[in-house]
Amino acid sequence: MMPKNRRTWLWLLLLLLIAMLLGSLIWLVGRYEQSRFEDQLELTATDLASDIRAKLARNAQRLHVLLERETPNWQWTAKELLEQQPEILRIERRNQNFGIQAVRNSAFLSLASKQDVFGYFGRQNFSVDVVHACALAARSLEPAFSTSYFVPQSDGTGFEVTDMCIPSIENNIVTGYLVATYSLDRILKEWGEASIKRQEEISFREADGARLAVVGNSTKAGNKFAVQTVLQLQGITLILRIESWRSAPYWLANTPTVLALALVLALVVVLWLLYRDTRKRIRTEAKLAREIIQQRKAEEISRQSLERLQKSARLATLGEMASMLSHELNQPLAAIASYASGSLNLLPSDANGVPSPQDISELKIALERIASQSARAGQVIKSVHGFVRRRETERSFVQPQALLDAVLPLLGLQAKQLGIRISIQVEPQLPAVWCDTTLVEQVLINLARNGMQAVDSVATPIERRRLALIAKASKSDAAQDTHAVEFQVMDQGPGLTQEVALRLFTPFFTTKEEGMGLGLSLCRTVIEQHGGSLTYTTNIEPPRTGTTFRFKLTPHHDQPNSAIA
Repeated sequence: MMPKNRRTWLWLLLLLLIAMLLGSLIWLVGRYEQSRFEDQLELTATDLASDIRAKLARNAQRLHVLLERETPNWQWTAKELLEQQPEILRIERRNQNFGIQAVRNSAFLSLASKQDVFGYFGRQNFSVDVVHACALAARSLEPAFSTSYFVPQSDGTGFEVTDMCIPSIENNIVTGYLVATYSLDRILKEWGEASIKRQEEISFREADGARLAVVGNSTKAGNKFAVQTVLQLQGITLILRIESWRSAPYWLANTPTVLALALVLALVVVLWLLYRDTRKRIRTEAKLAREIIQQRKAEEISRQSLERLQKSARLATLGEMASMLSHELNQPLAAIASYASGSLNLLPSDANGVPSPQDISELKIALERIASQSARAGQVIKSVHGFVRRRETERSFVQPQALLDAVLPLLGLQAKQLGIRISIQVEPQLPAVWCDTTLVEQVLINLARNGMQAVDSVATPIERRRLALIAKASKSDAAQDTHAVEFQVMDQGPGLTQEVALRLFTPFFTTKEEGMGLGLSLCRTVIEQHGGSLTYTTNIEPPRTGTTFRFKLTPHHDQPNSAIA
């Protein structure tokens, strides 16, 4: 029997460990809440930068109308546009030699500047920036911006501005320009102030960190969080920065945290009950042992002692049930989160929110494929489980046409979104191949998705945005005179460069921003486990016109259900 002092120390160590785990949980929840707030702030900055770019583009389209108006109508149209867009301080119409033909200033300017943003220093002192912007616009035939500069006013204030230059083009010749002077402060105030909260500050900065414009009323109390994103425009690059001050995140902030803490507290209570009843059980066992020694011929134990033993057993079972319940509750919670995410992704995203009959039909097909892919996911998990335990894989005979038909609905959704046509070419009377259907379908999906992304990465005519999935007969071994089925995935993308081709199958090498670099490596491993090899052909010299991946599967099984090490 374990000494009493040793048992006491073990229980104290267990309680200390639980306290440390509880403290770690609280700290991790606080870190999680802080990380979630930073992610939300970063998303706000990214959305605001995109919104500013979109509004500048819309303003450029509206300003382009002024290039087509005659002088009387031009003044009236410019006045109306300036009243609707207070972020624009001035609009100028210039000839092809950059000479000013017509000018309209914003009515929001102060009287101290004589209703002219350049009334104090004169427009000629800032003409270099406009000429640079218009020269860039003439070369690119698109609106261009000048670098930002400060325009002082007679009352001691000033504006940090940038000029947008829009070229007037006739028969591919620049005949004039329209220059719009934007105030960076008013861009933030009109377009960005509504996106920030009470204790947040938004600013434009240069690449070296110099602050150009700022809006917001920050109390600067609490912890400081700052995110920034690049606002890249034609001719100018600005840093959009959001700073926020808030108190430390509340560690008891969401329902999962409360549930986790409740489970921990329940575990502590169960441990305490176990400890208390373990001591009772030890005392009872000692008492029973003495009674047995004293009464060796006794055939029954007192009813009271039996009840105490049964109570101890029930409490021990309760501890086991607590562990089982915590495990079983995790599965439905994960399923609920998965169904919610999938349902949100399938909701219509157009303006009226009402799907068309064709969309409903496609949504039905997508839901049927979700059910099918859920079953496939179970097969994949089972396959991974068998891989870990070194069990044999489950292979069967399957027709090549069935393999391609199984992956076509899943690929069709992405192909429609990217505007790519997928063609299926299967030679007649092909034999059934011996393979693990789930793994081979995954290989075809990975190769086809890579091909569609390659086609979408270059600007090609609509008739060249194609992807072909091919199955045809091929000699696999001349000595045995057996025929294999060759599968090909052929795209019309840019092809592979020499550098990419050398590292194509290297694990963790990828050319995608969000890729992991494991797709082609795993595809090659699967095909090699089926006794074949994954090869490709591409034109590495310009012009690179597409890549074809191919592999072969045999219609027989020399080593059925071979183990995967």
